[in-house]
Amino acid sequence: MRAERVLITGAGGFLGSHIAHYFGSLGHTVAPVGRFAATQASALSYPNLWKLCGMTLPDEAFRTIVSAFRPTLMVHCAGTASVADSVQQPYLDFQKTVEVCAFALETMRTLAPSCRVVLLSSASVYGNPAALPIEEGAPLRPVSSYGYHKMLSETLAEEYRVLHGMKVAVIRIFSAYGERLRRQVVHDICHKFANPAAETIELFGTGNESRDFIHALDVARGIDCIHRNDAVGTFNVASGVQTSISDLTGIIGGLFANAKPVVFTGEIRQGDPLNWQASIDSIASLGFRQGLGLEAGLARYIAWYKTAGNNEVTL
Repeated sequence: MRAERVLITGAGGFLGSHIAHYFGSLGHTVAPVGRFAATQASALSYPNLWKLCGMTLPDEAFRTIVSAFRPTLMVHCAGTASVADSVQQPYLDFQKTVEVCAFALETMRTLAPSCRVVLLSSASVYGNPAALPIEEGAPLRPVSSYGYHKMLSETLAEEYRVLHGMKVAVIRIFSAYGERLRRQVVHDICHKFANPAAETIELFGTGNESRDFIHALDVARGIDCIHRNDAVGTFNVASGVQTSISDLTGIIGGLFANAKPVVFTGEIRQGDPLNWQASIDSIASLGFRQGLGLEAGLARYIAWYKTAGNNEVTL
């Protein structure tokens, strides 16, 4: 296996930290770029670390990092992570997602044009699909500012691939979860089961809404698979299985050994799609296979949650 030099933007976040740790554990040199609180940075432990590069993009210091590190792979994870916040502050979400993506791509074009770039996008670009499972060629119909801005970032990636000859791949991640996730539905349900003051588990929707869950470790494996196959284009990264929120809640309750009653409000929040299930034929053709099933992945997450879920981020 050839040793790579992997630059990860947004490495202070949930997915970015997993991806940096994964590639370092394979023996590749990693340069994590992101926002790291002082207490967080002291706790982070990446294998084969070049150096921790603390900054908020766009930042001219990023150009210095790229020139010095000479990456062979850049994984662009930087951007926002909240659908609800994007609806409330769409322009800020645009700045933190689309403008940052353009800055990162232009930096790579001018300073490391032969470096492969993998852009993390989201299933949110599909919105409410007309049919399941969702193939990469399905119409893009976002229902949130977050989804629109991911779609715009994908367009930028395609521009740099087609017009500037860069090796760019886009991955549309479905419902990613895993250790260090402190938001979204899996964390919310765990928090309510663990809260002794909560007599019931109250959740938005009807319970029939579904998601296609994928552990962060498998997201990293998918990126590695794309890079090793020298692939470009767009790929769904998911399990290929839809799980209803009602079933998800039952699995988590069982793992907590907790029988609190579950109540669904019937309210659908703005920006939330109804049902997701990915077609993963494209990435499977490269040899990708999910490594962690949902119950095993949730067991890992709950073990982390019980020991560190309300403390500082650790690796």
